[in-house]
Amino acid sequence: MSAVPRVASLVPAGTDIVAALGLGAALVGVSHACDHPVADGLPVLTASALGDVASPAGEVDRRVRAAVSAGEPLYRVDVALLGSLAPDVVLAQDVCDVCALPGADAAGALPAGAELVLLRGASLAGLEADLMMVGAAMGVSDRAERQIAAIASAHRHVRRRVAGRPHPRVVALEWGDPPFLAGHWVPELVEVAGGRHLLTGAGEASRRSSWDEVAAVDPDAIVFLPCGYGVERAVAEASQLAGLPEVTQLRAVRAGRFWAVEAARLFSRLSPAVVTAAPVLASLLHPDRFPAVSARWAVAIAAA
Repeated sequence: MSAVPRVASLVPAGTDIVAALGLGAALVGVSHACDHPVADGLPVLTASALGDVASPAGEVDRRVRAAVSAGEPLYRVDVALLGSLAPDVVLAQDVCDVCALPGADAAGALPAGAELVLLRGASLAGLEADLMMVGAAMGVSDRAERQIAAIASAHRHVRRRVAGRPHPRVVALEWGDPPFLAGHWVPELVEVAGGRHLLTGAGEASRRSSWDEVAAVDPDAIVFLPCGYGVERAVAEASQLAGLPEVTQLRAVRAGRFWAVEAARLFSRLSPAVVTAAPVLASLLHPDRFPAVSARWAVAIAAA
């Protein structure tokens, strides 16, 4: 292996981690969903098999369920291109087969001699483990340790700012049609930000829900973070949801505590971006303790 391993990232979280470790120059290829600036201009190694992913959420959900039911892949890898790039390390994930290329598919496309590192984090502790795995594979374990310490320090700062405050009851949704409850690390981030997440807990998988279930717990706040969406697309979808009678009736929506947020960069993947995600949530839940959040990250959605 060379002094600085050549790395291909088949998952956005992997690219984020490589960048956070100061190794962006070692990247030789990335996934189609990698949006970190270090990915600009690099060969793209994956593609969605679903076609037009800009379709309405309900149509995307239908296509995903149909493909999964038929045993069809949701993502494709350019095996020939990956092999030609001759990476020493390939980063993939083993958390969600719908959100990104599954680890088994990445293993099947692995070039000879390359080391496969599977990101498995489904909690903030899991992020620490992922950072240490990537750091070890890239020969920079010391940088990974410093990154872990920086994340912990940033979260302690947020916790101190909201200490002693009432904890708003929050429902975070990672899809709108049908509604899906956010899970994994999102309930933890809500807790760091001084909220209490309802219906799913830390480390639990996200799951399908209904507006009746959300109404039954009558949350103080709803955060809409549709998987893989940037803030503009999230706002457009949330604005449509706000016109549905079953959504308009929710107390949080009527009170103006319904927000669409930048999901792709902050919440849909587990990466060092959690240092930004937690204060964004804290700004929404405790606006008297934090500066107003930029529209780059979150926008309040009015009831129609």
